[in-house]
Amino acid sequence: MSLGQRLKSGLGRQLRKRALTRYVLAQLTRLPKSSKGVVLSRIDKALYLIEQSGRGLEIGPSHNPIAPKSLGFDVDILDHASAEELRQKYRHHAVDIERIEDVDFVWQGQPLDELIGQHQCYDYIIASHVIEHTPDLVSFLQQCARLLKPDGVLSLVIPDKRYCFDYLRWPSSTGDVLDAYLQQRQRHSPGVVFEHMANAVKSDGQIAWAQGIMGDLEYVHGFEEAVAAWNQAQQTTEYQDVHQWRFTPASFRLVLHDLNRMGLTELREACRFDTQGCEFFISLSKGATPESNRMHLATDMMQEMRPA
Repeated sequence: MSLGQRLKSGLGRQLRKRALTRYVLAQLTRLPKSSKGVVLSRIDKALYLIEQSGRGLEIGPSHNPIAPKSLGFDVDILDHASAEELRQKYRHHAVDIERIEDVDFVWQGQPLDELIGQHQCYDYIIASHVIEHTPDLVSFLQQCARLLKPDGVLSLVIPDKRYCFDYLRWPSSTGDVLDAYLQQRQRHSPGVVFEHMANAVKSDGQIAWAQGIMGDLEYVHGFEEAVAAWNQAQQTTEYQDVHQWRFTPASFRLVLHDLNRMGLTELREACRFDTQGCEFFISLSKGATPESNRMHLATDMMQEMRPA
């Protein structure tokens, strides 16, 4: 049994029995990232508060599911295309298309709970490299909260903007998130499309890299290409897929803190794992205790943004 399985079988059961009480959550947040030389894998971290026996939803797994049905997970799959369309999309890419799951719900822009047609039906929701694409982050969190059972968990895997093509873009602020919510955005604005295209970079030819590995930077797209995308975004109502949001661990926690205090989401931090490679991990729950010190989060974010 792996370390992650041992942790889930013991602590995971306690979390649900105690409804994610403050004491247990405080201990979880401080748990070491490794034990006896065994480091948690990215899958272990994403599944840290999740029991395989629960009923789940995985959003946008594409060709790389975290909780595949083939391993016994009782999980629904929600994606932007059918399984056959995804297989066609990735047929000539260097990925294993056999890992693409049968898609239960094809998302076409509607609220997630409206698409699924139920409330409080899932023990967990997994969204890996998803929230940065959402036009309206607050509404996404609210929809997930409506889908989760009272003690359910939203497990997020989020790219760290310091170690991917968002390197030249500043972290998203609470104000940015609030504006998108008030405007009830269903697609990205032309300005966001331009910013994404104009500022995306590669480091030594890679669009993602690990901490301490910074090479020569070059733009992914030409400036004229960014202008063309901006013009196109003004002339179409079709969704154009870009990174709307950029986060470091502390900047995401700061935004979440603000949304909690404003009553815009009932999902709060339950546990987290700091950045490894180009991504960090954070699990949210309705029963968790919110972070209380906003200044600490703000100063942590500024520290994260200092050059190494």
